[in-house]
Amino acid sequence: MQKIALIAAMSENRVIGINNRLPWTLPKDWENFRRVTKGKAYLMGRMSYITEDALISSYRNVILTSKEDLVLSDQCERAGSLEEAFQLLENEKEYFILGGASVYEQTMDKGNYLYLTIVHATVEGDAYFPEINWEKWELVESVRYEADERHAYAFSLNEYIKKA
Repeated sequence: MQKIALIAAMSENRVIGINNRLPWTLPKDWENFRRVTKGKAYLMGRMSYITEDALISSYRNVILTSKEDLVLSDQCERAGSLEEAFQLLENEKEYFILGGASVYEQTMDKGNYLYLTIVHATVEGDAYFPEINWEKWELVESVRYEADERHAYAFSLNEYIKKA
């Protein structure tokens, strides 16, 4: 079965961004992101792609956008719809959905794995992760890190699998 993993970091009030940026810097979360996504394809919306700190896979990136004139870098291809994006990725054993908020909302039911960093804080933001029906998900692993000199907030790296 194909592994379709949503990956995100959200605060306790579900904030994932403000002004098209993350509202925190968590080096251990980035290390985890790089570890689990290395060599895998990414699916993301246009706004996630054009941000100055965009996460781009060196392997393959599918950018969801209606803008046909969007200039794409190497390893990037355009999909005009979610259906087209899923078709482009149908032969991948595993791929990651990186957001933003609208892409998460539209793909929540499609995903069967969830890498969700919970930032143990309530922060200001303008982009939110969708409400999760926790009855559909089973926690596989959770590792908590406390705030320290490199991390302003405590956070947990959680992995969930969709229940059959």
